[in-house]
Amino acid sequence: MSQMDLNYSTVLKTPTQLDNPDQNIGLVALGPLYNSVVGVHPASLDDKKHAIESLVELLEKAYQRTPDQPFRVMLNELSALPLRDLENGDVEPSEANPAMGLRGVSRFASKVGKPGFVLECDVLKSAIYDKKLPVEIVVPFVRTSSEAATIIDLLAEQGLCRGANGLKVLLACQLPSNAVLAEPLLAYFDGIVVDVDNLAAFTLGVDFTDDALPYGFNKNNEAVRSLILDTIRKTQLAEKPIQVLAQQEDSAIVELAEAANVPLVYQ
Repeated sequence: MSQMDLNYSTVLKTPTQLDNPDQNIGLVALGPLYNSVVGVHPASLDDKKHAIESLVELLEKAYQRTPDQPFRVMLNELSALPLRDLENGDVEPSEANPAMGLRGVSRFASKVGKPGFVLECDVLKSAIYDKKLPVEIVVPFVRTSSEAATIIDLLAEQGLCRGANGLKVLLACQLPSNAVLAEPLLAYFDGIVVDVDNLAAFTLGVDFTDDALPYGFNKNNEAVRSLILDTIRKTQLAEKPIQVLAQQEDSAIVELAEAANVPLVYQ
């Protein structure tokens, strides 16, 4: 792939993004999309059928934008904070540090998180089997190899078996441990999406939205760059697809991805 062939797209988080006919969708984030469309905590949702139909309709519209590109959908990566803002969100347990609490696989395997996980799996099954969309599932916040095995089992229990009918499951690289352990983790996954914002935040221990920090932090920090480049190298050596999820204004990271001939998706 040459740099001229690189594609640039965005993450779908709200339905209004689809109002722009020029908006190419490179990744669908089911967590914020669910919050925007449904607005009720999945653990207390009554009209599940309508919620599933609404989300599948949006997936179908998103796919139609770029039918020639991989259609990747990321499971809910949100922490308890935005989920507590939903109607009946008080079912969420109190956490001292939600950013490092129930997220990703740990949430899907938990009592409070399972209803949302099951609903998202029902959305994906409808999109795959009813609408014939070539969905590739992206799994967020996989903290260990054990959790990698767990999520493959949890998906299979819901009828989403990796490899069945060509179903691909990718890893969202959001943690330093994901980059360090990319080689063994790729035994469980069919590719990687590098989430630069989360990877940088957990590598540097920084909340980039916190204006109270005494000095600026740069996502182009050498530790972050090293982890991104190492993940790209390991994934390409495994001959599996890789994608970088970044902010458009993070020009140094964008240039890094371009130099490595890795497709970019803008937050």
